[in-house]
Amino acid sequence: MRPLPLALLLSASLTAQAGPRGPGPTAYAPPPRALVNELHAETGLLTGGYTFEGGGWNDVYLASGGGGHYLFGGLTVEGSVLSLLPLERNGPGPSLSLSVRVGYTGERWSVVAGPVLQGAHRAEPLLQVLPSLRGLYDVGPVRLDAGVLDGNGMVPAHVGVSYGPVGIGYVLPLGVRAQARIPLTARTGLLVSGHAFRLFGAHSALLTVGLVGNPPSSRPGVSP
Repeated sequence: MRPLPLALLLSASLTAQAGPRGPGPTAYAPPPRALVNELHAETGLLTGGYTFEGGGWNDVYLASGGGGHYLFGGLTVEGSVLSLLPLERNGPGPSLSLSVRVGYTGERWSVVAGPVLQGAHRAEPLLQVLPSLRGLYDVGPVRLDAGVLDGNGMVPAHVGVSYGPVGIGYVLPLGVRAQARIPLTARTGLLVSGHAFRLFGAHSALLTVGLVGNPPSSRPGVSP
């Protein structure tokens, strides 16, 4: 016959195993970051040219492009493309710009840098490679941003501020840049953006309208 103390110990052990269990380990939740995953596509018009003493010229282009950025933890990969198709005869040929930038995004800041490749038909040289840099910093609900050869190399240098879906900036040495996102759903919106500036004898103005969306993270159960 089994001794009574041993039987009581065995019974208590089985009861503890069958009892309710506490909550299991919680899933890993990464810290919020200054950027979320984003894709965009837009189209619009670009005018640009040169003025000089006694004259000048100006051309009009159909501008179309798209791009986005994706976060792998804090690692940020960004790419974009811009196509310019002239709408007037006997002017410059079509051109294409590709931008690839890599950087890091923290909880309040982000920095990306990389090359911009610009190619144009009948241009000399046929292909140009330019450095590009963009950074941002969040101060409460206000976002400060700056960039060099941003927008596929179209904007020489800019500093700006944004609040919510609306942003405005100053383009050096004389110009302005602005954009606004009009929500359509929780993850998509209508994006209106543009710039206008003058640099020495050159001038440029661009206005585009497109769609922007925020795809979810590749990590299951994690918001974008």
